[in-house]
Amino acid sequence: MNTSEYMDKIDTILKDETKFKKITKDPTEALKKKLDKLILIDNAATNTIKFTKLTRDYSTGKCYVKTHKPGNKLRPIISHIPSPTYNIAKQLCAILIPYVPATYSLNSATDFLDILKANNANGIIASLDVEILFTHVPIDRTINYMIDRVYHNDSTPNIATPESTLRGMLMCCTKEVSFTYPRGEKYQQVDGVAMGSPLGVQFANFFIVCIEEEVFNKIEKRKMYCRNIVFIFIETTCSEDIEVLKN
Repeated sequence: MNTSEYMDKIDTILKDETKFKKITKDPTEALKKKLDKLILIDNAATNTIKFTKLTRDYSTGKCYVKTHKPGNKLRPIISHIPSPTYNIAKQLCAILIPYVPATYSLNSATDFLDILKANNANGIIASLDVEILFTHVPIDRTINYMIDRVYHNDSTPNIATPESTLRGMLMCCTKEVSFTYPRGEKYQQVDGVAMGSPLGVQFANFFIVCIEEEVFNKIEKRKMYCRNIVFIFIETTCSEDIEVLKN
């Protein structure tokens, strides 16, 4: 791919105003102060989950893109490492891992093979692949689902971090992270999560689980159904079930 085509494709991605917002002022310092206030609230409320105050200098993230699948399709990668959210996002990721429902999740190819060996398939076998998942994760909806799992679910223990503080940190680490792209202009990703964010996989997982729960309220749970983040395997006797999952 030549440079001109590369830059044109980046421009096209960033023109999607539902996902990205062009900014003229660097919001890094304001974001740092906001996070420090949330850290103080959390650290005063709990002795079990502590966040370190932000003391060093930070800057905007950096946007890159990678070719993804045939046809030179590009996917944005936003490195959060220079931003004040990076280490907080990593810690939030570790906090949230126990709250991701693992009912249908595969940990490895071996898990998948074990499921196939343990079941004699006699229906319709289908596999589905979620397309462009990260940038299509709705942030507000997914955060609401996370908060519900952590604070309002009888099957999971609450944490000492105040609910409003956790919500505020998650919002800061997703919708308020700025980045610079190759032409030098600054943007924020206002919806969807970025490849390169420590919370990217967690948000994708939570969102897919949320969809699964909604779908299985509409159709009977299948004899075989499993998923590895974006790859879904299902056995069913009804082709309409597959259409429900697809839509």
